[in-house]
Amino acid sequence: MRTTRSQELVDSIVELIDRRQLRPGDPLPPEPRLMEEFGVARNSVREALRTLQALGIVEIRHGYGTFVGEASMAALSPSLLFRTRARSRDDLRGLSDLLEVRQILETELTRRVVGDGKLLSALGECVDRMADPATAPAADRRFHELIGEAAGNELALELIRLFWDVYRQTESHVGAPTSQPEGLVAKHQEILEAIAAADPRAIGEAVSRHFDEIRQRIAAG
Repeated sequence: MRTTRSQELVDSIVELIDRRQLRPGDPLPPEPRLMEEFGVARNSVREALRTLQALGIVEIRHGYGTFVGEASMAALSPSLLFRTRARSRDDLRGLSDLLEVRQILETELTRRVVGDGKLLSALGECVDRMADPATAPAADRRFHELIGEAAGNELALELIRLFWDVYRQTESHVGAPTSQPEGLVAKHQEILEAIAAADPRAIGEAVSRHFDEIRQRIAAG
């Protein structure tokens, strides 16, 4: 029952934020007001606020008060990282699931960005930097972020970044990449050319091949 009441209070505070149309950075009512609003003890309010802080929904600034947070997807990183690791100990199912969801998301986003000349130029610069092992990881990540930004879906972009970070932290389960820099360049150049050709089928095939090497490492793990 305690867990249920605690969750109810968390949900009630979220509803209060929505009802009052508070935005990130806006202050929440002080603890005494929240205690009065919901008829609960100070410890219950503090516990609920700590839960919301862990989710990025509120930001507690000691000495100043509690404010509405950004609720970034980054707050989900610890739980997704734990889930992926825990489900990858025996059969790498966690990594396989993460890869599949990422491919589905990136395929659809990439199909939405055809005809953007400025994007093609920026993607081309990323591909060029992938030839240098020192700059390849950052260029690879930026390549996918650019597509997410151009697609215009803020949530999808945050998910791309989240999936990228979690994968990099769990990649040790399948060992280091086996492809050389030229292979990385070729895979991304193929995606770039499919976007330039505005060919949805070619985009799907190129994105799929982009993940082939990771799939093979998972299958062999």
